[in-house]
Amino acid sequence: MKRAPGWLWPRTLRARLIWLVFIAVLATQAMTLYALTVYQRDQWHLATSNLLVTSITTLRSALLTIPPAERAAFVSVASKGQWVLLSNKPPHRARYLPRSGAASAVDGGAHAMRHGLMRLSRHVSQELGQQTQLAVSAGPTPFLYVSMGRAGSPQWLRIPLDRISPPITTNMMLWWLLALILLLLVAVWFSWHITRPIIGLVKATDQLAEGHPEPVIPAGPFETQRLGERFNAMLQSLRQSRQVQQTLLAGLPHDLKGPLSRMALRIEMSDDDELKAGLGRDLADMQRMVEQFLDFLRGQDTDRLQMKALRLDQWLPQQIKDEQQLGKPIVLKAQEPFPELLIQGDSAALSRLLANLIDNALSHGKPPVMIDLFRQNTEAVVSVGDHGLGIAPEDYLRATEPFERLDQARTRTGSVGLGLSLVKGLALAHGGRIELSQAPEGGLLVLVFFPLDTATVT
Repeated sequence: MKRAPGWLWPRTLRARLIWLVFIAVLATQAMTLYALTVYQRDQWHLATSNLLVTSITTLRSALLTIPPAERAAFVSVASKGQWVLLSNKPPHRARYLPRSGAASAVDGGAHAMRHGLMRLSRHVSQELGQQTQLAVSAGPTPFLYVSMGRAGSPQWLRIPLDRISPPITTNMMLWWLLALILLLLVAVWFSWHITRPIIGLVKATDQLAEGHPEPVIPAGPFETQRLGERFNAMLQSLRQSRQVQQTLLAGLPHDLKGPLSRMALRIEMSDDDELKAGLGRDLADMQRMVEQFLDFLRGQDTDRLQMKALRLDQWLPQQIKDEQQLGKPIVLKAQEPFPELLIQGDSAALSRLLANLIDNALSHGKPPVMIDLFRQNTEAVVSVGDHGLGIAPEDYLRATEPFERLDQARTRTGSVGLGLSLVKGLALAHGGRIELSQAPEGGLLVLVFFPLDTATVT
């Protein structure tokens, strides 16, 4: 099914509401104008034709009592110089109307007579009867000619029709357009006022998805006010749940550190080498879990991040050298010198981010870990890939959720499913994002995007 073009059916609620109101107001005004036009036209024709018929009949009766030599002057005075009594027939360009009042053709040139005036002339012909002959002439000034005596009389009354106003005047059209514009302005204001709280809620949900939740001010109609209140209540519940979760997570690693230290001491005091090796591996896994909890908590506390200007192209190679000195199989694909990539970031937090990516690749994939750095439009991109089996594309989203462990991707214990969740949280705290895909080497490829500091880098 094809979607309507954007200009025909806008995408946003505010644009659709304004478009709907515009169509409704325009249609209503058009129907009102049409009804007014029809009514005015009928009333205008009726009143004007009756006035003409009455005036012509009265003037004809008055002329019977006036000497022939004074009749032309009398007509001029009575009509204030508008009507003229001719002593000969109408000019040759005039067209005679049938005595029955039926339609007849008149001039169709550049100055053809308006349909309304032609209709008026026929109506006057019908009212005056068959004993009176009429003719009309088109042109810059249309005229109506009326015979003032019996058939064959040489006297004709010439009546100009250009001063008869049409049903719709320019002033009426201007007032109609002004009223339409005012109605549309009022409708647009109401539409903006109604949709403003909804747009505020959309922005608030976007901020919530980016990890920066902010409450909204309930406003607008009753329904949008209730929606804003419910959103704030939901936000408060999420904050309380997060606080409870952080409290539990913070307390658990702290409480485990003491027993783990004592367990490590007792293992070292054991004489059984086989038992000592097994307990050492279990202890290392438990300590790794504790460290993951602590890293996750540090990553969630974004208020403590100390954002400073950071040259990512200088920082990353040094971090990789430090990791390589620990014996980790890491390969930097990008070759120095790097392009200048300046971001606003917390060096310690980014170190945790990179360490989690490397540990995740080594734990769930296969070495060596391939790391790359490049620029994409206005973003700096750090990519970390491995040579493992990777994960299915449908599991990409789930892999970044806290405490999600994809069993088919795990090759060792000691994981609680917080690695990629921590990376995602830190990336969002830096205004960036992460993407998962398949690495060229076959394993999982994690792309971390950071916005460049465009104030100093072009």
